[in-house]
Amino acid sequence: MTLEGVIVTGGKGTRMRSITYVLPKPLLPLFSFNSDRRRYVKPFIDFILERFEALSLDPATVVFSKNSSLIIDYLSSRGPPRLRLRLVLDAEMRGYGNAVLLARSSVTGPFVLNADDNILPPEDYRAGVELFEAEGPDAVLFVHRVEDPTRYGVIEPSSQGEFKGYMVYGVRGVVEKPARPPSDLAMAAVYVMSPRIFRALEEVKASKGEGEELELVEGLQRLIEEGGDVRALELRRRWVSIGRPEDYLEAIRLSYEAGL
Repeated sequence: MTLEGVIVTGGKGTRMRSITYVLPKPLLPLFSFNSDRRRYVKPFIDFILERFEALSLDPATVVFSKNSSLIIDYLSSRGPPRLRLRLVLDAEMRGYGNAVLLARSSVTGPFVLNADDNILPPEDYRAGVELFEAEGPDAVLFVHRVEDPTRYGVIEPSSQGEFKGYMVYGVRGVVEKPARPPSDLAMAAVYVMSPRIFRALEEVKASKGEGEELELVEGLQRLIEEGGDVRALELRRRWVSIGRPEDYLEAIRLSYEAGL
């Protein structure tokens, strides 16, 4: 099975506003190591693209907005790409789910979806893709146990199993920042999905008023309600995020000490 990649960029970056007025999140620098273990810096989006390249995801669709011009300029100057890039404009900026729905014009089959401010360890990407390929669910989510699930999108697990040493859960429901969380399993902003998610998002969008934002979690919940098979793979260590200042500082520390 050949999978494609999707990266959604162009968010408003309100939690990192003092920085993102100047530089969008995907271009924030972190440390990496060259072949002789010397440190150098590169933008965050390179880490995402390298994950995609390691998984042979091709092509990769980048959904961008009016806030993304610097990102597009960087991608254009990055040198000969090891995967094909397709660009899709999000002119409306009506929520993350709407941006994902716009990728439908470019995506031709199953895909790995990545927000522009999260990455997983490479082995966890691989495990999620292998679970998707081996068992054929409609979506694989990546989750990790957190102390305060009210700050995250959270799953309601329906069953528990194992896949290649990872805990895997059936998903009965998903909810964004719940006051009463159904579990402590928070979702990372990385997913493996079939194109069936596009139909679910379209149905939710059709039920909304003009100008209302569409969130991905709404599409996932609709997919579940329609009988979709959604699984969650529990990460062995937490994802890396640059979505908040404290997260970015931690990502700098991790990348400096051991790389990402």
